[in-house]
Amino acid sequence: MASRSASADSSVWQRRLRQLRSELGDFGIRNVINLGAVVAVCLLVASSSAVLGVVGALAGLAALIGILARRWSDFFPKPKTALLGYFVSVRLLLVVAIGGAYLHRRSAASAVEAGLAWLALAVLLLLVMAEPLIKTLLSTTKIVVRNLPGVQPVPKSPFSPGWITAGNVLAIVVAALLVAVAAPGWSLLLPSLVTVPLSLLAIRYGLRANAASRRIERDTPAALRKYQPAFVVYYATTVGVRYQLGMWLPYLERLNKPYVVITRNPATVGEIAKLTKSPILVPRTDKKMSDHLDSMVVPSMKAAFYVQGSAANSTFQRYPMTHVWLNHGDSDKQANYNPRHATYSKLFVSGQQGVDRYAAHGIEVPPGRFEIVGRPQVEAIEVRDEPLPPESARTVLYAPTWKGGRPSTNYSSLPNGLTIIKAVLDRGSTVVFRPHPLSYNDRTDAGRIKAIHDLLAADKAASGRQHVWGKQAEKDWDVPACFNASDALITDVSSIASDYLASGKPFAMCAVLNSGQEFVTNFPMAQVAYVIEPDLSTLDAALDHLHGDDPLAERRRAYRTYCLGETVGPHAAAEFLRVAGALTS
Repeated sequence: MASRSASADSSVWQRRLRQLRSELGDFGIRNVINLGAVVAVCLLVASSSAVLGVVGALAGLAALIGILARRWSDFFPKPKTALLGYFVSVRLLLVVAIGGAYLHRRSAASAVEAGLAWLALAVLLLLVMAEPLIKTLLSTTKIVVRNLPGVQPVPKSPFSPGWITAGNVLAIVVAALLVAVAAPGWSLLLPSLVTVPLSLLAIRYGLRANAASRRIERDTPAALRKYQPAFVVYYATTVGVRYQLGMWLPYLERLNKPYVVITRNPATVGEIAKLTKSPILVPRTDKKMSDHLDSMVVPSMKAAFYVQGSAANSTFQRYPMTHVWLNHGDSDKQANYNPRHATYSKLFVSGQQGVDRYAAHGIEVPPGRFEIVGRPQVEAIEVRDEPLPPESARTVLYAPTWKGGRPSTNYSSLPNGLTIIKAVLDRGSTVVFRPHPLSYNDRTDAGRIKAIHDLLAADKAASGRQHVWGKQAEKDWDVPACFNASDALITDVSSIASDYLASGKPFAMCAVLNSGQEFVTNFPMAQVAYVIEPDLSTLDAALDHLHGDDPLAERRRAYRTYCLGETVGPHAAAEFLRVAGALTS
């Protein structure tokens, strides 16, 4: 326990150091930008030298490039507006500096020319000052409704709002350069007028979108009553759509009943729309959210299904219907026995193990709330209980989980992944590598994944073995396809281990947070797995069993029923469809 506590403390300090470095880096970048603006002001206003004027313009250019670099990614994803209104004061200061420089360099200009120059600079000032107002207009809560008959969605933005700031920054740069070379005042109008249409288009779109939102808010309740959805799938987080909702929507579709997906976050709509043609609704995110959510609940809704354990699920649990906890996998992780689950009307579990797991961790759930429905997702997994001959070549699937949301739930073996893969390759085996998709969100883990990709590519070129990784293993193939292509599995505390039981093939589990008997006690699935200790001292022994005698084969088959229910193979979804169908009727 002491080592576990020390590891947690170390992780906390590492996180604090990363945060401090990030804050210092942010502070430094901001000051470089501000310093560039000040230098530009001093040189542009005070200098009568064309050379120093150009230097001042370049200093201003550096500051502006810094502004763009800080939020470059916001140019492209629609409808992000974070770049709007960014460093407004710095840019206004630069415009004022350009005006001062113009007075120096064109002091003999005619009144007409001077008037045009000041008009151009005034337009620039107004464009920059308008950005926060445009951002507010575009950020006003939009009602998102997709695929609901009788309701037209909010029109899409004609361009990313970040381009408004990009255009304004470019106009300031061009104006600074024109003044630095003493160009005539009328020329300053050209860069100013180029960006005016962008701002006007954004304002027009914002007004249309807000009008559409009001219309949608008015029409949605009647359209839902007419559509008569039998159930709701409620999603309250921003990440994991593809593998969490994607795990269950195909089976909910097979109920052949109308339903809707309600998601709290507009950013998830695009991903959800790739998974279903059913209506997708997003309630308001402002103070009126509760009232608007009320309008999305109609009498035909008999049940709500939840695939992710966000505390925000409680927002929807207050409505009078059957609330079903599905989760997005069966494993011994803490996410599979959270006390909040006791608040749901029904808990769908794969097998008796799912029931016993709550009691083992002191969580009281009335027995009548459990429904043992099997594991529908294993229906496409080929069952092969017969062992391979010892001399046969093996294909080993390595599927590590992600590091979790906090140190106490970090079950990932990815830090040891390269060593594990090398040991498998030394056995002459072919590798299928499928990391958890959320591992790519961590820079260090993404680097580890790349290192394994590089190793497999090099070995494939040298040995000719047809390793599978990257797009093929993670996108082209689903999880059952990876299972079916393998003869053995190495994974972590994860639903991957539970699902692999359906195949009848041997697997190993990597211990991370604890070891020895403590690991087996805390994570009962390890009783039928070959355990790879955190120091990798048992790696060779585990690989011997995966490639050879497999002494746990009989225990693993008995445990399969306890974990996954009575049915695996092509009919694994039958009980889920029966029970879910009854609840939504």
